[in-house]
Amino acid sequence: MALRWLSCSTAWLLLLACILPVDAQSCNGGIPGIPGIPGTHGPNGKDGLKGAKGDPGEASQPLRGQKGVQGLRGPPGRFGIKGDVGLPGPAGNQGWKGEKGRPFNPSNKQKSIFSMKRGTSNLPEFNTAIRFNSEILPELESQFQGETLVNGTFECTIKGVYFFSYHVSAKTRVCLKLMKASESNGLMMMCDHADGFLVTSGSTVLELEPGDQIFVEPVKYNSLVTQSSTSHTFTGFMIFPTA
Repeated sequence: MALRWLSCSTAWLLLLACILPVDAQSCNGGIPGIPGIPGTHGPNGKDGLKGAKGDPGEASQPLRGQKGVQGLRGPPGRFGIKGDVGLPGPAGNQGWKGEKGRPFNPSNKQKSIFSMKRGTSNLPEFNTAIRFNSEILPELESQFQGETLVNGTFECTIKGVYFFSYHVSAKTRVCLKLMKASESNGLMMMCDHADGFLVTSGSTVLELEPGDQIFVEPVKYNSLVTQSSTSHTFTGFMIFPTA
């Protein structure tokens, strides 16, 4: 019984020992309040001292991969802008000397020429070819005399460009036409008049085909001089062939 009471007393003492501090706090003040709101962050601190230099890192070299497969060729681009003209290049070397040419032989060159005068004293008929039937330079060799006019008419045998001219003398008035047989209106007409004697001439350049015929004819109301001392001439020659 005494042991049981001792045990109970000991338990009560321990309980009082635990309660007394709480009661003492209750006696000294009230119940602890709610924690306050945290304050704002303070300013940043100052930078620290510079640290010591670190150890150097390990040296390394970049690795290069293997060459890749060549890609497909792209489409051609657009033409660029034309560039400026370049400066002239240096003169080239002198070429080789050519072969000596063959001597000129006038008989090998195509030619067609005539120059005739009217040797009769009768008056030419109107609208009819004037008959130029006399050679101007009869002393020349036959190969240089040129073409012979048939009834005052020149007939083309070589296709080419030709020059023609005529010269006549008249009294008071004259009117002549340079004719081509295939054209009835004539190629050129020249008229002139004066109080006394006069001379007149005309010339032209024509392109002819083989077979074309050229002649000079007077029109009405002409007064051509027919004295033997006065000459009427008709001349023509090929400038160059076109065949």
